[in-house]
Amino acid sequence: MYISSAEIYEDKIKLKYSDDSLDSCNDKVSLTSEQLPRPELYAVWGAMKKYVLGLVQPLQGFEDVSFYKIEFFNYGADDVPGQIKLYGVGTYEKGDRLEFKTQRIVVVGGMQLIVANLIDELTLFARGRRAQMNLFEKTEMAVKAAEEQAS
Repeated sequence: MYISSAEIYEDKIKLKYSDDSLDSCNDKVSLTSEQLPRPELYAVWGAMKKYVLGLVQPLQGFEDVSFYKIEFFNYGADDVPGQIKLYGVGTYEKGDRLEFKTQRIVVVGGMQLIVANLIDELTLFARGRRAQMNLFEKTEMAVKAAEEQAS
């Protein structure tokens, strides 16, 4: 699976990707979901924000900067993109908002692990792994174990 972009908002997630398990891997798939992702996705998204803000140093006068979209470019043999582009919003001291996007950022050093983890979490989300899914899996495992013991 190659994810080309992800948008993460408080109440929904949008993904664009191509899935090699489909008949034609050239087809792009769009997914918009209001289901909550696993907490690990939010954690790695926060790590991405912290790392990138350290690189780009927000403009003076901004009280808050947040990212809502990421695009991935130039996937390598390791299935990790070589470049990313981020879209975000900054809030000035006066309360004014400014939308912005970065230039393509080369994925090197510590960012490689963050991007790899983000791709993994987005892939799990696209394949149906959402928040609290483990509750159902544990119940199913307990039922199967009980059935096996009864046999």
